[in-house]
This record gives sequence, structure tokens and C-alpha cells, in this order.
Amino acid sequence: MKRRGLLLVVSGLLLSVLGAVLLSRGSEVTVCPANGYAYVGDVELVFAHEPASVAACFGEGCTPAPVVKSPDGRWLVPQSAPYLAPPVSVTSVYVDVVDAFRARVARALPIETESTGEHPDGPVCGGPFRFKPVHVP
Repeated sequence: MKRRGLLLVVSGLLLSVLGAVLLSRGSEVTVCPANGYAYVGDVELVFAHEPASVAACFGEGCTPAPVVKSPDGRWLVPQSAPYLAPPVSVTSVYVDVVDAFRARVARALPIETESTGEHPDGPVCGGPFRFKPVHVP
């Protein structure tokens, strides 16, 4: 009985010391909410040389629609009709471009994302994102 009591006391002391060490480390457990952030803004197309015409769309097998340069001089493709036919997860943009020399580029280009730098639930949880400009060769 004496031996069993001594074993219980030693075990209790070890558990107490282990608990104190864990608590003194100050480790915080971050619980992130199950938020999904969808970016619904425009996709910007960037060209090395000014194109003569631009058409684009989102989704496999889509039909490109003409894109008009915005008043601030950017080529923006909105995530709305006629460029987007839901349900589509926007991960690439199909572009059909004709340059000043009548050379044509028609291909799907990947869209990369980047953080907005806003982290409503802390930087560990991620946060909203936006699309990086898509460079068209």
C-alpha cells in the first residue's frame, strides 16, 4: 500500500509539473471560423503591347465576349454576364486577343490570388483575397 501511495504522489507531481510547463509556454490556440471568402471583383488583363481587340470569358468551353477598356485605361473583365455563366469557379480566364500586327493569341490563362492584407480573424486564419493582374503574352 505504501508503494502504491508513493507512486500516486510521484505521478501527481509529474503531471503538475508538466501542466505548469505547458501553461507557462503561453501557447495560444487559435480557432478560425469557417468563413469562405469569394472575390467577385474584376479580373485585370495586362498587355506588353496595346491590343487591337480583346475578348474574354470565364469557364471551360465559354464564348469570349468583347472587352472594352475602362475610362482609367485598364482592361477589366467583370465576373458577370456575358463573361461568366454560373456556376463557375473563377480560376482562369480565356482570352482572345488580336494585336496591331493582326497576330492572335487565344488561350486560357491562370488567375493568381493574393491576400488583401485584411485579417478580420487574425493573420493565422487568412482572410479576404483579390486577383492579381493577368499578364497576357
